[in-house]
Amino acid sequence: MINPRIQNILDTLDRVKTGATSAFGEGKEDHRAALKRGLEDQGMETDSTMWSQMTGSNATITRARELMGMADPAQVQARQSMGLGLSDDKATRIGQVLGTLGSDVVQDRGRSIWWLLNAPQATANVLNDIALKKHAPDLYAADLQKGVNSFKSAVSAGLVDEKTGLTKKGVSSRKQMTGKTPGGEPIFTTEYSKRRYEPGMVESLAIPAGLAVNSSIGLLNPFGRQEGYKAVFEDEDDASKTSNAVGEVAAKYILGKTGNLLPWDEFKKVRPDVSKGEYMAYKAFKFDNDLDANPMDGDLVAPAGILKYTDEGIHGPEVQFLGRSLPIATGIMPTAAAIAGTAYGARRGGVRGGLTTGLLSTGAAMLTGSIIENERRKRNAAENGIQL
Repeated sequence: MINPRIQNILDTLDRVKTGATSAFGEGKEDHRAALKRGLEDQGMETDSTMWSQMTGSNATITRARELMGMADPAQVQARQSMGLGLSDDKATRIGQVLGTLGSDVVQDRGRSIWWLLNAPQATANVLNDIALKKHAPDLYAADLQKGVNSFKSAVSAGLVDEKTGLTKKGVSSRKQMTGKTPGGEPIFTTEYSKRRYEPGMVESLAIPAGLAVNSSIGLLNPFGRQEGYKAVFEDEDDASKTSNAVGEVAAKYILGKTGNLLPWDEFKKVRPDVSKGEYMAYKAFKFDNDLDANPMDGDLVAPAGILKYTDEGIHGPEVQFLGRSLPIATGIMPTAAAIAGTAYGARRGGVRGGLTTGLLSTGAAMLTGSIIENERRKRNAAENGIQL
């Protein structure tokens, strides 16, 4: 006969194993379906922002939120109804956490977040999405179609295809229990909702921020000629020009590649305001990936050089993200203005208002940033004894 204490340990381990096995076997589609159900139960459009979709269907994140008491109750209920909720049994719950962490590695859930953010343009899109979700939630809302509660009425309203019985584009449905029969059987009716805005139109609101950030890192010029830099495909007679316009566009737009700094003898011809010492210091900064957490020296470098900052770059104060230069005046300021302007405009005027205000804000900030940078260069040239 097994000792009761040992039996208790074995039972506990068995419950841990059960929880771990169950959580490890859950797929991304399971959690995406739970997210969709939770949104539908709240009357929300299921095509939400990239960030909301990714984090809302990421089991590691949703379970961490639930354990900390920060989860959306509607989403918790949706996961519970699909058998994806955390167990009330402590041992089983521990197993679920362990299984979730294991499946995160296998299914690349954690790394997929990094893949979403691994370029300045992508990060700007995510920040734009978050701002729109917070300040213009109507973009992602769906309206309940009043008076439509049967298949026939849904067909008449143009919400459902009569032949296939499937809901049409932008329409979602859910069953709602409205009562019980005298015999105790539940009575259901079907509710239909239709999204207010097409997802493609909402995604077009990324245009202002995309223009701002892509312009600042030199991805909008298919012929090279970014001031002080080589083209990706260098012309043999002039490294600042491209020898392959098609390849230049592909390298910049698809791969996010930009050319390196021109050699000093060529660089000084287009940037006479920069001294050779400043040029060499900037090159050293670009290739310095050693951790620097001291802001007093004017530079900051995150581990492995993923993120850097200098207050004395050749473009003035700038942030470098994965080797891409984002000057404060001509890069970060216009991008921030684009995001803020788009969110403000969308809150007041939907997609059209967001796009109009976003583009105007971007243009104004780019012009202001250009003026600030030109004045900085004049001052820097004067300090170096150079007359521009």
